[in-house]
Amino acid sequence: MLALGASAALVVDAGNGIAKPTPQPASTTAPDPTPTLAPQQTPVSLVMGFPTPRFTSPGVLLTREDLEILKANIKREPWKSGFEALAAEGRSKLEFKMSGPFKEVKRSPNVNLWPWRSDMIAIWNLSRMWYFTGDDAYAQKAHDILLAWATTHTEFGGRESMLDLGDYVVAFVGGADILRGTWPGWTEADTAAVKKYFNDVLMPASNPYGESQFGAANKGALALAALGLMAIFNEDTARLKTVVYQVRTLAHIGLRSSNDIGMIGDSFRDQGHAHGQQLSLVVLAEALWKQGIDIYSDYDNRLLAASEYFARVNSLTPTAFLPFGTTDAYYLVDNTGHGPGGGNVVFNLIHGAYVVRKGLPAPFTDRSRQSLRVDGGSFVFIKEVDRSVATPVPPPPIPSTTSITSGFTDVEIGDAAPAGGASYSGGNWKVQGGGSEIWKANDSCHFTYKEILGNCAIIAKVDSIQNTNPAAKAGVMMRTSLSQGAPRAWMALACGGNLEQNMPNLTVYGGTNYGNKVVARSLPSYWVKLERIGNIITGYVSPDGANWAATDVGRIDAPVPDKIYVGLVVCSTANGTLNTSTFSNVQITGGDGGAPVITPAAPAAVLASPADRSVPLRWQSSFDATSYTVKRATSRGGPYATVASGITASSYTDTAVTNGTTYHYVVSAVNSAGASPNSPEDATMPRTPMWNVAFGGTATATVAREGANSAFDSNSNTMWFAGRCRGVGAIQYDFGSGRAPVLKGYTVTSPHFKPERDPKDWEFQGSNDGTNWTTLDTQSGQTFPFRFYEMEYTLAKPAAYRYFRLNVTANNGDNDLHIADIKLLSDSPMPNAQIPSLIHWKTNDATDRERAIAKQKADESKK
Repeated sequence: MLALGASAALVVDAGNGIAKPTPQPASTTAPDPTPTLAPQQTPVSLVMGFPTPRFTSPGVLLTREDLEILKANIKREPWKSGFEALAAEGRSKLEFKMSGPFKEVKRSPNVNLWPWRSDMIAIWNLSRMWYFTGDDAYAQKAHDILLAWATTHTEFGGRESMLDLGDYVVAFVGGADILRGTWPGWTEADTAAVKKYFNDVLMPASNPYGESQFGAANKGALALAALGLMAIFNEDTARLKTVVYQVRTLAHIGLRSSNDIGMIGDSFRDQGHAHGQQLSLVVLAEALWKQGIDIYSDYDNRLLAASEYFARVNSLTPTAFLPFGTTDAYYLVDNTGHGPGGGNVVFNLIHGAYVVRKGLPAPFTDRSRQSLRVDGGSFVFIKEVDRSVATPVPPPPIPSTTSITSGFTDVEIGDAAPAGGASYSGGNWKVQGGGSEIWKANDSCHFTYKEILGNCAIIAKVDSIQNTNPAAKAGVMMRTSLSQGAPRAWMALACGGNLEQNMPNLTVYGGTNYGNKVVARSLPSYWVKLERIGNIITGYVSPDGANWAATDVGRIDAPVPDKIYVGLVVCSTANGTLNTSTFSNVQITGGDGGAPVITPAAPAAVLASPADRSVPLRWQSSFDATSYTVKRATSRGGPYATVASGITASSYTDTAVTNGTTYHYVVSAVNSAGASPNSPEDATMPRTPMWNVAFGGTATATVAREGANSAFDSNSNTMWFAGRCRGVGAIQYDFGSGRAPVLKGYTVTSPHFKPERDPKDWEFQGSNDGTNWTTLDTQSGQTFPFRFYEMEYTLAKPAAYRYFRLNVTANNGDNDLHIADIKLLSDSPMPNAQIPSLIHWKTNDATDRERAIAKQKADESKK
């Protein structure tokens, strides 16, 4: 699907229309000049538990204060490079000729799609050019394109219309918002025309399949982002409230399409779609923040966890993974490709939301920010200061569960025979039932149930299934009545080990291909769950009762019953023969809580991150745990000392650490029955962030068909290219007279192609006169596991020189030599530099490289 490419073309790289992994972090020095900041905002008021949206313009994604700060910064880095990229893009120019408008646009099949896309990007680019330059002609051109489409375009169709609307919503809403709020030529009639366009044409196409009928993961997230941003522009509180409710409750697309360590629904589909899902959710969260509504804090800062997980995985740091997925697929292993990718918008927004506003560390996010260049789309989201505030929304109505030991009622559905039954003993339920099948419209099974009013859920671990037939099933079920063929949902394990699900007579996005399928195979035992919130039923699967993935979602259509029947189901698929199946850990909304408390299992994974003088930790929660104990050691395997106990969240930041020391962490889960064994261990070294000080100087090379300065521009899309040099050559950097920074390390990044041209052997040298050189580091046999891969090297001793050079003595055999990027690293920024130094976050480079090389060899062995 095009979601990644399109959103990257729009938001991530509006400077050149394509998404490429390229480096450039934000400067952390203060803006100069700094515009006067508005007084700190106060939280918005709450109306019936929902914050009152501000609905100011501009203010969908960029407020007037944001725009003023950006305008003041576009003459200094990194905003300068971003603005130059924006200004250079063809759709930012007054000569640009619009491609539309057209009455009809479709995606899948595509009709007039590319003209619509191009013109939407032009609206976004030209509106920003207007604000940054003050040239009225840019605003007029953006206005004319927008109004031409708004008054001509009447149908957005195709099977995947919502994907393009989510991909490009920042462009057409962001551009309209800037014009409406800042350009004197904008009229109320323009506002009315654009609101009508959004309401009548684009909003219906963002959700064409009906209420809560969204595709999985990135697809649904794109739709919600489109609906949310347009609702804000249209000042539509009711629709915005619906979007907020959906992004917080729909577990296959929104914030709950994730687990505690930060994996999201598309994490194992591929990293491109994972980036797309994350980007859409973060864009929506930022737009809501601008309205005074804080969903960034939801689920223990879940969007921060997702950003850190994505950035960590794609920096090639060894990272635990757990089974996870969506209604598209349930993934037991990670077979996706890792490496640099995505774009900087999501990382800039996460940095602004959590690091700048909330003061929380995000080391992997910030490392990714520095490895991706600032472009014409991302620079507007770089923040150094933000005093805005927003109000967290009251918790969504997620139903709780407790154990149940009695109170179930038994019934045979359809012609199931003989009569079955259920009994409880010592924490386990034994259920017997006949029946022919539950896949079909007219089901036949034994059902052990409770009648529950309103929102509810049931959880069970299927421990065993008697082999009355390979297709015999045991699981959980919800149904609107006890009549055969009633609308229902079930999640079950089959005797043959298949994890199966079905939602007969419920409305399911994608129809039976989504609602009726085998989720996983060859599982001896597994956890299943059903949850009702309003008229939506969601089915989940889990290996441990804590890491739940939503794999089936259906809607109960009118009349929606107040009560629903919830319980355990067994079907022998050999009607006339009873099947005996066993369940443990059965919990239900309104249960009696009488089951014995069992010591929880250890958290399945813990992740430790290398921040400055702190270590942020996240772990996967354990079923029925009430608190957690964090332990650490300074050697692998312990002995461990307790750092913190009684932690009720699944995250903790250890601040009693020393930079440069490696710490090994484990976590145990606790309840009234005792403490679990320790989790798997994760290790990290908190570090002082380094600064790339290679700015404001002069680069030269012995051979340079493509300029030496391209190796020091923090842009891995450009490179130093030395042609016909037999694979050897030197490139140097002169800081200038009177400047000799103390370097502690350096990086070398591979370009996008031809690994045979990569440097393999070299000397890193320093000089005070450019003639006499001292060797500071020597490397041989170096291999870059991936394209755009940054290798980091630490000097044995800090060194202060005016000149530094990389003297390459061999490459991988080609006659040409190339390097994408070189960073010169110091633990302090350059004083009085012409261009500010840029912060560089180090990670565990040795283990990262070891993992990357191992993965490369494994991938090659599969070919």
